[in-house]
Amino acid sequence: MDPLSQALLGGVVAHAAAGRKLGLRAAGWGALAGAFPDIDVVFGLFADDIAQLQLHRGITHSLFFAPVVGSIAGWCFWRRDQLNGESSSLLSWLAVFVLALLSHPLLDACTPYGTQLLAPFSDARFAWHAVPIIEPFYTAILLIGLLLLRYAGRTGWLVSVLTLVLSSEYLLWGWVLNQQAIALAQRQLARAGVVDVQVYAFPTFFQMPLRRVVAINERQIYVGFITLDQSCDIAWEVQTKMAHPAIDALRTTRAGKVFHWFASGIVAEQVRPTEHGFVAQMVDLRYGKSTDASRGMWGVRGGFDSEAKALGEAGLYYGDMSLSMEDVVTVWQTAYPEEAGGCGKITAIAGA
Repeated sequence: MDPLSQALLGGVVAHAAAGRKLGLRAAGWGALAGAFPDIDVVFGLFADDIAQLQLHRGITHSLFFAPVVGSIAGWCFWRRDQLNGESSSLLSWLAVFVLALLSHPLLDACTPYGTQLLAPFSDARFAWHAVPIIEPFYTAILLIGLLLLRYAGRTGWLVSVLTLVLSSEYLLWGWVLNQQAIALAQRQLARAGVVDVQVYAFPTFFQMPLRRVVAINERQIYVGFITLDQSCDIAWEVQTKMAHPAIDALRTTRAGKVFHWFASGIVAEQVRPTEHGFVAQMVDLRYGKSTDASRGMWGVRGGFDSEAKALGEAGLYYGDMSLSMEDVVTVWQTAYPEEAGGCGKITAIAGA
């Protein structure tokens, strides 16, 4: 999730847990703790693009990180109060830092990107696909709740608790929408005679109802969009899975292995000939502005000769990741169509 939302959630969680004892100090330090796990971005400054995929949302986003680091930070702040002659509760300071730090990976896991909640014991990526990485309404709920604390007085802790409940219900609503999108897609595919298929749904940009839907079986990949504000038939674009020695070779490269893990295996693979042999690519199907499976927002790509021997090191590449204000308007118009009952086929969003 974006850093602002992470900080706001940390402040709300910390104040709900310890605001009655620590007042607004709980919200302030909780906000800093809520944003802190993204310190792993600094680690990536000294690594290549592929290593950055492994480092971000790694150990600092683990469920084991918050109890250890949060306990140390909480004890330090309680000890500081003792040395300054201030009365405070050790349990309250522990709650501020442990819970605020814990809120960060749990919120990140609600997005499609994937979070290593069990690091360093497992590199499994958890993603519940409830909300996009930036969701303005969710952020607004948290921001309004924190601003109200300044005027709430003794009932401030109740405001923060209610804000936490409301924001959590919003996340749950996003998860329910995703399950509904999957169920609708499965029914539509079944009517078309497509069976034995794994269906996924992913939030898109800045709103909740518009979902990107991906279905994969042994031979084909289906990509489409659906808005839960007006459930219409999905305009699937179908790609037959490609088999080629260059694709097999890409899968065995460091970039191919890491990216396949990073994308949780939800990828499309293509190959095209060049004057020197072939270029193979692996595309992340979770993100994209169109139903064309080859036009994802990022992927890995490598060159190979006619015998599928690497012509250099495969690496990360970026597609069209731009998002203009016109694109944002288009996304909203697609998510909330004005004409009730007028089903339109969604084949692209955001100027794809």
